[in-house]
Amino acid sequence: MKLGKLIIFVSMFFSASWTYAKGGGGMGINVGLGAPFLSQAGFNIGFSDKLGLDVDYGLLDLSVGLAKVKLAMPSLLLRWHPFSGAFFIGAGVGQESFTATATDALTGQTAEIKVTAMTTVGKLGWMWGAGDGGLWFGIDASFISPSSPTTEITSALPSTDQAYIDAQEQADKFGSTAYNNITFARIGYLF
Repeated sequence: MKLGKLIIFVSMFFSASWTYAKGGGGMGINVGLGAPFLSQAGFNIGFSDKLGLDVDYGLLDLSVGLAKVKLAMPSLLLRWHPFSGAFFIGAGVGQESFTATATDALTGQTAEIKVTAMTTVGKLGWMWGAGDGGLWFGIDASFISPSSPTTEITSALPSTDQAYIDAQEQADKFGSTAYNNITFARIGYLF
């Protein structure tokens, strides 16, 4: 039974991989939907059926009442298709920017925390139909590892206040904590 599942998986994997093999070159654009980056957009360059370059931008921008959160990350990734097919492995760099803003309803005072960090990005996924040019569909998962965060806090609290110190520590912790991004659907067009 296990051997049968393995054979089915391997045959599906290689048949999906061949969808990218016909062309491989070209430039294009894409948009995606995922978590935590709800909005995603990018520009793709295919050098061959095995190698490509992606310039991506991920964005999470939420507002609830008097609180706002924004997480954005542009990135540059080198994409390798080891089987000249749809499956790819990518690696690159980015810069994440996180901003949280809250306003006190009674006093009207606003506090804002900004965290910026350089990131290394590892990605794997599939780009079905990209090798044929034109319209393609894909899914992917990324591992994002930030480093060297810088934190800026704008608040009426003095920097010696415990709440300020706690906010600084949590912001620094966020700026150096790795996380994943999953793209549930990505659609693109190669010219």
